[in-house]
Amino acid sequence: MPSINGVSSPAMDYASEVYSANLAKAAQQQKAEQDLALLAQATKNVTPAASSGSHSTTDNLGQNININV
Repeated sequence: MPSINGVSSPAMDYASEVYSANLAKAAQQQKAEQDLALLAQATKNVTPAASSGSHSTTDNLGQNININV
């Protein structure tokens, strides 16, 4: 951050810290918004794992099991 005439060094250090913190906050907020948008997109087309009907699977011994939901 460039210096400003008439402003003390500690004040400039503080202003620089505040400015940097605001930039970091804005970047963090933008990333969070992108993450939420991606999450919303990812969950939009998800089909339920156990939709109603008859399902066939195998148990831990390899035997077929029919499950009605």
